[in-house]
Amino acid sequence: MIKSIILKNGYKEFVLKNEKIIAMDNVNLEFKTGKFYVIMGHSGSGKSTLIQILGLLDNLTKGELFINGKDVSNLTENEKADIRMQEIGFVFQSFYLNPRLNALENVMLPMYINSKIEKKERKEKATKLLSSFGLENRKKHYPKELSGGEQQRIAIARALANDPNFILADEPTGNLDIKNEKIVFDTLRNLADNGKSVIVVSHNENIKNYADEVIYIENGKVR
Repeated sequence: MIKSIILKNGYKEFVLKNEKIIAMDNVNLEFKTGKFYVIMGHSGSGKSTLIQILGLLDNLTKGELFINGKDVSNLTENEKADIRMQEIGFVFQSFYLNPRLNALENVMLPMYINSKIEKKERKEKATKLLSSFGLENRKKHYPKELSGGEQQRIAIARALANDPNFILADEPTGNLDIKNEKIVFDTLRNLADNGKSVIVVSHNENIKNYADEVIYIENGKVR
């Protein structure tokens, strides 16, 4: 069954030093599972605001947001947290791995707030995720002992810990060299091919070779 995120007439404004800034202006988009989407645009164009809205990390000023047919525009913070846990995995440029935890423990972290995953399942599930990314021999290593590419693949494995339908990635290769950039792009492409909806914000032109759809944002509008 195809799952989706649908944004209707999305509008977002901020007030900064008494000046109104329009970050999103009447944006209409649909994202489906099994597809790889790339969001591109200049700095300040509204890309990051869009992905924060899609990930329920920020609220629309006006408009509607539907996740799997449910209007999530006006949910409480606890309700949004539940949907994020179940449906959305996040990948960031800076990895955000806990330096005091090893790779296996970092991947297990999101499972602790998921009552559907029993305690005895966590280690097994995290081990399988690391193995799927070729990192089974790194599970006892701490972030400082890993390369940037390995850290990002662990971050992607962590994003998959609760088996979400949507993976949102904000500049996931911004800190990587060309070799590791390709590994991460290949990994994200494979996730889309296996039924996830992968939505990536990037300045990197190479990512267009992996995308099913490229969305350009300019001054808060879809171009």
